[in-house]
Amino acid sequence: MTNEEVKSALLEGGDTWTELSKRLSISTAVLKNTELCEAQLNDRDLAELDFSGSDFFGAKLHKTNLKKSSFVDADFSKAFMREAALYKADFSNAILQEADLSDADLSSTNCQGADFRGATLKGVNFDSADLRGANFSHADLRGANFTGANITGAKFHFARVSDANVTHTEYGTVKDMVGLYYGIRGIDATYGNAIFVRDAKDQDYIDTLYEAILRKPHGFIRKLDLVLFRAWGLIDHGRSLIKVAFYAFIIATFYGLIYLMDMTYNWQIMDYSNSAQTWFTPFYYSVVTYTTLGFGDVTADSLFGEIFVISEVILGYFTLGLLLAILANTIARRS
Repeated sequence: MTNEEVKSALLEGGDTWTELSKRLSISTAVLKNTELCEAQLNDRDLAELDFSGSDFFGAKLHKTNLKKSSFVDADFSKAFMREAALYKADFSNAILQEADLSDADLSSTNCQGADFRGATLKGVNFDSADLRGANFSHADLRGANFTGANITGAKFHFARVSDANVTHTEYGTVKDMVGLYYGIRGIDATYGNAIFVRDAKDQDYIDTLYEAILRKPHGFIRKLDLVLFRAWGLIDHGRSLIKVAFYAFIIATFYGLIYLMDMTYNWQIMDYSNSAQTWFTPFYYSVVTYTTLGFGDVTADSLFGEIFVISEVILGYFTLGLLLAILANTIARRS
């Protein structure tokens, strides 16, 4: 049976399609890449079929049964799919721009890389759906159910998410959220996962700040702001206590190695005459200097030594200040 014959039966519906559908299975290739623009397919049973690469632009699929069907790379732009049954359907890399899927059931679907830009998704059930890398920019997700869904890497620029259920929603780490939550709306009105809400709000602020920097006139100030912003990113924009502690350890160790070389080869940067002069002395001095304790058993013995010690003290003040700020924010954090 040819693609055109199946398409004709599909559009005709009724007994013709009912009889034919019984002989079709998801392994049948005749429905792939089918042209179904603006087709009237309301209330049809199209379950467990393979429509990969098909064009459903502007099609009417109200209350249509599409359970377990494959729509990989299919185009549903501006399609009307309200209350459609899409349980376990595969929408990998499908295009659903400006489609209306209000109250549709997309539970357990595979929507990796799907494009939902500008789509109406009010009340959609995404329970346990795989939404990794999906694009929800400017989509209306009010009242959607994301319980158990995986939204790692999904983009929510200017998406409306008020009253959405985000219970047990997987979203990766804060690193996976970078650049994906700019302008998200209604995040305070979501429920079910206070940690996600806090992280999303933080990322919205960070993304907004970055966009504000990009909008500045080209020049030295803009370049400096971008450098500082990217440096801030090295510590996950002030959210990683471990990274700041690691950088502090590296800095203190570096200075300790310089002091060790000075004591070993007598570079005369520092005076160790009043210290224990063990292999650990340079590192001990580096730590007490870095933490600004300033014990006087090791002193600068030259102008370079004074400048070198001052540089470590300044770095110590800065990084320890960061550590305390992040620690306080982490311990006292509330949604």
